[in-house]
Amino acid sequence: MRLTKQTDFALRTLMYLAKQAQGRRVFAQEIAEAYDMPINHLTKIVHKLSLLGYINTYRGRNGGIELAKASADISVRQVIEDFEPSLNPADCQSCKIKGQCDLQDHLAVASEAFLQSLGETRLADMI
Repeated sequence: MRLTKQTDFALRTLMYLAKQAQGRRVFAQEIAEAYDMPINHLTKIVHKLSLLGYINTYRGRNGGIELAKASADISVRQVIEDFEPSLNPADCQSCKIKGQCDLQDHLAVASEAFLQSLGETRLADMI
């Protein structure tokens, strides 16, 4: 299974924030430079992370971003499910043998096993 860049950047952003000292806010530009991410793309991810309740954002001179909850309370599986449009590795919608092939069923089982393996993994486990 391959994660999208959006999911990859979201996880790396959360990991970066989790490594910061308690109460230290960082700007998106700092994360972009640390991980060589395009700032425009990262800004959209930060916005989505904020809407989903993973981070808090603050404006102004003392602004920045920080985790909204403890890293031990953030499920890696949940982040992946929130950012991945589809976890099915095959696009069977337009396939000519759809309905005669069991590949999609087997891949769905594999995708669920992948997510299951991350079920207990927390952001704190990854830093």
